[in-house]
Amino acid sequence: MTCQVIISAGDNGTVTPVGEVVVDKLSYVYLHAQPEPGYQVEMWYVNGNQMYGITKEFRVLAEEDNLDVEVTFDKI
Repeated sequence: MTCQVIISAGDNGTVTPVGEVVVDKLSYVYLHAQPEPGYQVEMWYVNGNQMYGITKEFRVLAEEDNLDVEVTFDKI
């Protein structure tokens, strides 16, 4: 079984990987955020729920059929 993960970044930074990733269910997806100069990671969201703040590295367990992951940035 697989999980479709949609990954995006808010303004003032990027995330890799980005877009749609299909992975095996119950595997981890490892993400890296890169804020633009003068910005930092504000928060990671999974399916609209706040998960972790500040960290550039994030991993999410693909335990559902679909996941929506977003990282946001704010000014330092």
